[in-house]
Parts: sequence; C-alpha cells; structure tokens
Amino acid sequence: MDTNHALTAFAALSQSTRLDVFRLLVKAGKDGMLSGDIGEALNVRQNTMSANLSILR
Repeated sequence: MDTNHALTAFAALSQSTRLDVFRLLVKAGKDGMLSGDIGEALNVRQNTMSANLSILR
C-alpha cells in the first residue's frame, strides 16, 4: 500500500460510525453483512449508512 492509499484509508476510518462499521465487518468475517443489517446493528439510518459505506468502499 502506498502512502496515498494509506492516507485515504485512515481518513475513511477517522469518523466514528465508519470505524464502527469496519469493526463490525471484521467480526463478521468472510461472510460479511448486509448493509441493512449493519445499519440496524449500529442504529444508523439507511441513507446515512449508504453514505458511510460509499466512503469506506
């Protein structure tokens, strides 16, 4: 990973909801989770979750 990619990744994780999403997905493992299930688990509205997942992607 080069410096620019690393900085982009750290910037995406610098917001608390996105960091929570990342932690949840790490726990979920290779099977992952559906976006609706992530939002429900974190009590985040659908449009907010969509925006956060877009940034993480």
